Amino acid sequence: MLRIRLSRTGKKKQASYRVVVTEITAKRDGRIVERIGNYDPLPDPAIFTIKEDRALYYLKNGAQPTDAVARLLVKQGTMDRLARLHKGESLEALVAEYNGVDIEMINSLGEEE
Repeated sequence: MLRIRLSRTGKKKQASYRVVVTEITAKRDGRIVERIGNYDPLPDPAIFTIKEDRALYYLKNGAQPTDAVARLLVKQGTMDRLARLHKGESLEALVAEYNGVDIEMINSLGEEE
């Protein structure tokens, strides 16, 4: 089973984290399946980026986020989009919404070619 968790990087007392997908049995900084983002808690407010498409892919396929990552995903809105994905909306439309792109414009560009 997969888990989405934080992996620590940075110097002593200057921690930053990577958001990674890993097996549940792997150690905190051990073998990872994929790196999907990063989190820097030191600035105020904290800075984080998580690849929306990869996070939704792994969550859809059963990966469990840790509590800290779940809070980040809620702040980003990914958990709401995951619920909509389960209700039948397309992954491409949800990722385009996150990126701020109009999906109809993308579809019309694809039809012109």
